[in-house]
Amino acid sequence: MRALLASALLSLAPWAVAAAPADAVRESTVAAPSRFETFTVALPTLGVERTVRVYLPRGYTNCEGCRYPVVYFMDGQNVFDAATSYVGEWGADETLDDLLAKHDLAVIAVGVDHGGEARMNELSVWENLEFKPARGEAFLADLVSAVKPAIDTRYRTRPAAASTTIVGSSMGGLMAHAALLRRPDVFGGAIIFSPSYWFSPAIAPETARTPLRPGQRVYVYAGGQESESMVPDAKAMFRRFEASGGGVLDKVFVEIPEGGHNEASWRAVLPAALCWRFAPICEPR
Repeated sequence: MRALLASALLSLAPWAVAAAPADAVRESTVAAPSRFETFTVALPTLGVERTVRVYLPRGYTNCEGCRYPVVYFMDGQNVFDAATSYVGEWGADETLDDLLAKHDLAVIAVGVDHGGEARMNELSVWENLEFKPARGEAFLADLVSAVKPAIDTRYRTRPAAASTTIVGSSMGGLMAHAALLRRPDVFGGAIIFSPSYWFSPAIAPETARTPLRPGQRVYVYAGGQESESMVPDAKAMFRRFEASGGGVLDKVFVEIPEGGHNEASWRAVLPAALCWRFAPICEPR
């Protein structure tokens, strides 16, 4: 079953699709282009450059003294814009605009692009014999030492771990999981959607022996319409988070029976996940 899932994931990957004709330009769906910026960052450990996509909250330009929490999204091509995604986008920009309007939740959102054919290697710190070598340690090092400093220098952020969250789905969920465990000094929260825990048996023991630091928060989501192993694997891993200690309110597992392994499902659960991460900001006043 896991081999079949790996095959399915590869078949859905953007680099596995025939290139669109040169004149087939898709229209951007970014909610507010004036608050959307892209630039490249050198990742010296990986030895590549990578596009970073930044969505700023409404009012950012006029609020010179304001500083903002930062949410880092993996697979940045799919986060804000249908024109750069393969099978739809997360709609993180629309979600954040809505949460700001309703609850005054103002954050800077950063999408870090995946590496195309290198995605499976780059987003796991744990080895898989089929997809080796694992280059997640290098990616995580560059995320911390290259991407985050670029964001903190360029924008008015709150750089502390308590104000820094990482979000990912599928293989990106593995990177969010690893970042929470291995760099608690940088990431105070992780939102993990549909994680590919089948990828390596080494994930479980490391999670079991790595207690979360006080104040770290983790949100794990799994959909009932994904692979047969998704929900039980995610539940089992979440129990390891629970057993590792920390406050009971700092961890939550969410299962949605109709949820699939796709951007539409992750888009649907993102508002609740962000509200939980930044609780109690979304509670009625």
